[in-house]
Amino acid sequence: MYKKVQPLISVIVPVYKVENYLEKCIKSIINQTYNNLQIILVDDGSPDNCGKICDRYAKKDKRIEVVHKNNGGLSDARNVGINKAKGEYIAFVDSDDYIEKSMYKDMYNLIDKRKADVCICNFYNVEGNNKILKNPNKGIQEYDKISILKEILLDTKVQSYAWNKLYKKEVFNNIKYPVGKKYEDIGTTFYILEKCNKIIVTGKPEYYYLNRKDSIVNNVNEQTIIDYIELIIKRYDYIEKNLKELDKYNKYYLAKTLITAYYDIKSLKDIKSETQKLFDNLYEKVRKNLESDEKEFINYLSEEQKKQIKQILN
Repeated sequence: MYKKVQPLISVIVPVYKVENYLEKCIKSIINQTYNNLQIILVDDGSPDNCGKICDRYAKKDKRIEVVHKNNGGLSDARNVGINKAKGEYIAFVDSDDYIEKSMYKDMYNLIDKRKADVCICNFYNVEGNNKILKNPNKGIQEYDKISILKEILLDTKVQSYAWNKLYKKEVFNNIKYPVGKKYEDIGTTFYILEKCNKIIVTGKPEYYYLNRKDSIVNNVNEQTIIDYIELIIKRYDYIEKNLKELDKYNKYYLAKTLITAYYDIKSLKDIKSETQKLFDNLYEKVRKNLESDEKEFINYLSEEQKKQIKQILN
């Protein structure tokens, strides 16, 4: 009986200062029940033993390719991996995280059966010995382009993370991760999903995201604030120009960004004038939205967020 050949999936793993976590990550990938993998380990100039660990595993498994490069950051490492990818599909795993054995088999089967461009799985936030389910929704849902972009902006069922997704490689045509920017997923995932006709979201948790104290979210500084605001404003302006049907969700996310940026800046002792100008631009956009006749986006703010916005604008 004819057996369908598995298409190649290129799994890209940016590696930097994670020697205590890297082996668990690699093992979870090489032990996948989906065998036809190209595993690209991008050693982003890691100063510890990560490079040696990568090389050791490459000798054990012919599917592993190691790229040693000067440090350029997460976006640069992902872009290098994309350029090396030979598969029909692309996936990312952060090198301190790990995945279920059946992750790529399950996700590919959904893409193949439903004729989709991208599959998004559920995931756990791992904090010490605790595993917290991020999106406690069940079942499998199909989305078109506009409906998935709405979910990205509402940020409840679906998030911009690169790593809990399996993509057809073609959706990355003319798209790269923004080099030198934190929150790089915000500057990329939306535009990738905009190119898709059908997206599958499954409630099955297959990815384990390690919530570390030294993560970007837990270490706010002026540069992370700048990157965050710049990427959100760029996306906001793009949506306002090209995707009017997402207007209220777009305005909601901008208001939410203002709240986050306000309290992040407040936590710092001092900021540069350039940062203040960027925040003032964000502030002014939200203020104008609140003064406009169409204020449907307010309905998506929680009662606490409504109080915070009022306090910030006053």
